[in-house]
Amino acid sequence: IKGTTTYDELAACDLIIEAAIEKMDLKIKIFGELSDACPKDTLIVSNTSTFLIEKLMEKVANPARTAGLHYFFPANVNRLVEVIRQKNTSDETYNALMAFSKQNKKVPITVKDFPGFAINPIFISSYLVLNSFCGDKYNAATLESISQETLGVKYGIMWVQNGSGLGTAYHAGASMVEYLAKSDLGFPPVPGQLKTMFEGGKLWDLNGPVLKDAAERSVVGDSLLGSIFCISTHLVEKEVVSVKDLELGVCTALAWPKGPFTLMNEMGMNEVTKRVKKAVDAGYFKMPRKFASGDLKPWDL
Repeated sequence: IKGTTTYDELAACDLIIEAAIEKMDLKIKIFGELSDACPKDTLIVSNTSTFLIEKLMEKVANPARTAGLHYFFPANVNRLVEVIRQKNTSDETYNALMAFSKQNKKVPITVKDFPGFAINPIFISSYLVLNSFCGDKYNAATLESISQETLGVKYGIMWVQNGSGLGTAYHAGASMVEYLAKSDLGFPPVPGQLKTMFEGGKLWDLNGPVLKDAAERSVVGDSLLGSIFCISTHLVEKEVVSVKDLELGVCTALAWPKGPFTLMNEMGMNEVTKRVKKAVDAGYFKMPRKFASGDLKPWDL
């Protein structure tokens, strides 16, 4: 393995994976220069977390050889990779990227080109909802405890935000809100609490006293689950990802012991509907078609 500072030396590569910082203009410029420097059959893909692949590749000749390969932090440990097909991605390119991912002992799932793709819309909306409760009644330690209990995880959502950095959390949230808040899906707003913590250079304090009142905790837990159920259903209804792949992706990338559809089936669709309605009434999301129609059939897993 060797490094290089010139695009011309990349002309010998079969596959190029871009992982520049999340600035769209910079990425578009990089892809244009790669297109000029590399053969027309070189596979060119992006590791972007939120930007649409089709937009990023607008200056690439032969866009059939472009796609997304979205790895998850930390990429040397987390096995999930989203293989993202934009409308121009050829079957040959898609199949090559699936094979490449499996050869590297990754767990690939197929995702359509969509803001944030499949996993990030779930995780980002989850922490936006959770952070919105942070205040006098619910401190960060309590919210961490509620997310651990609700999702059955060792490390909760507040801890993961601290690990990735609140700057990353804030900017990713703002990007998703810009893409989806006014769409037919909706998206939770970025809470002022997160903005304040990020601008102050602080992390969530997870060492405070934890609220034990079950009824008060359920208010937050039900809102969190309602948000997860809404966005997961929207993603399937938009054909961004299949039920099977989303279930696999959430369990692999986020280390949740149960995916959103297993959680719904085990809870029962009547109880799920109550939590979905709560999330919709709070303005987090628009009502998914399944629940608007009164469809109470469990998910086919």
